[in-house]
Amino acid sequence: MPELPEVENTKRYLIEAGVDGAKIRSATVTWANSVKFPSVEDFVLDVQDKTIDGIARRGKYLIFQLDSGDLLVLHLGMTGGLVVQPIGEENTGLVRHTFDFYDGRQLRFIDPRKFGHLWLVERFTQIDSKMGPEPLDPKFTSDVLIEIVRNRKVPVKALLLDQSAIAGLGNLYADESLFLAGIHPACLSADLDAVQVERLHDSMVATLKHSIDIYDNDRAALGSDRSFGLPNWTMVRNLGAPCVNCSVPMEMIRVRNRSSYYCPNCQK
Repeated sequence: MPELPEVENTKRYLIEAGVDGAKIRSATVTWANSVKFPSVEDFVLDVQDKTIDGIARRGKYLIFQLDSGDLLVLHLGMTGGLVVQPIGEENTGLVRHTFDFYDGRQLRFIDPRKFGHLWLVERFTQIDSKMGPEPLDPKFTSDVLIEIVRNRKVPVKALLLDQSAIAGLGNLYADESLFLAGIHPACLSADLDAVQVERLHDSMVATLKHSIDIYDNDRAALGSDRSFGLPNWTMVRNLGAPCVNCSVPMEMIRVRNRSSYYCPNCQK
């Protein structure tokens, strides 16, 4: 699933492609269930002839500020992505929705599994009013993370996936952050001491920044064929494969029904 770095990369790709400032001539929705608000008919009509005045990210959401004051919000779902191509060019994937621009280009929402979502709202809080802090915000310090984990007796892996606690992390980046911090995914968050929380904070920030840097370096080579590539992982996400640090076989458990890879020697 696209997580914070993938969505951030998609945002930067769209800005570099000149989508910021483009005027929407028309929109086509081929899978009605993707539109969560308003109705599909109103969605298509209300984005018509609107100019995109800015592109932002909040957690795993992409936010297009329209000149009408409304927000066009996209969630890429499990396998979604966005590409900008000439209107007449052949599709490069399973395109579910398109936004035609007056300049002859088209924003294409590729969504093979149909898990992507779209909204047209006045305020982002209409979609999510309880989203936690952004982990790359300078205000997100280890002290802030201590306050988040202090009274939560849940597995730390589950806490990292809780978007109301911390925005943008998903299964892959949570595993990577815990591996680098040397923390077992099933450890109760309230049992972490200050040193462990500081390590976790630093690992989260370093992991996210590293992946974004990789995308920044690769985006020019990828061009419009893909809106994101694949980052390099420190940990090995293969059951039984040797840990890169100690060579002990990697293990996997399920935490709140999510697969969690870890090293039983390095993460205790």
